[in-house]
Amino acid sequence: MGEQTDQHIDGRRVRYQHRRPELLAAVAGYVLTHGFAGLAMRPLAAEVGVSHGTLLHHFGTKENLITEVIELLRQQLADAAELAGSPADLRSLASWWQKTTSAERLPIYRLLFEVFAQAVREPAQYERFLQQVVRDSLTLMEGLVGADGCPREQAPLVASMIVAQARGLQLDLLATNDRDRVDRAFALFVELVDGLKQTWPERGR
Repeated sequence: MGEQTDQHIDGRRVRYQHRRPELLAAVAGYVLTHGFAGLAMRPLAAEVGVSHGTLLHHFGTKENLITEVIELLRQQLADAAELAGSPADLRSLASWWQKTTSAERLPIYRLLFEVFAQAVREPAQYERFLQQVVRDSLTLMEGLVGADGCPREQAPLVASMIVAQARGLQLDLLATNDRDRVDRAFALFVELVDGLKQTWPERGR
């Protein structure tokens, strides 16, 4: 009996041995439906049809698996906007907002905020997530506003403002489902950013 069980587990492990991206996609599909609350590795393994050992072999810890799921889903947001994760420049803010907050993409943001809350409580365990979603996003936005003419000393502040405003309105949209009000609020924010840009020196001067 034990030998048969081991063979069965080995067979499930072989199923994804060379198909790690497919396993990650299966996990991402599960958590998009069920969320991360109460997620445990053994039940998750059973749901996606692999052994607990297979998940540990590929992802190590639950926190690392969650971070990789989020990375995959963030790439889907980037693909939806046909951009590399953020607006290509500040002129694209409005179209970026519409493309990445569509009804089919909002569940991704719901997961992002769920992990954010956990990462705030356990920053050491979610260091990789915080690096990708917080620090890397700010670094990218800082580069974009700098390329658009923002003075170097202001760029970190302007980048923080844009990222924070977008995230705040994403959370508002998820909590209230008030699409019209939130969309108009973001449009007003884009106008304010455009006004701020008028105070920046011309690019290259």
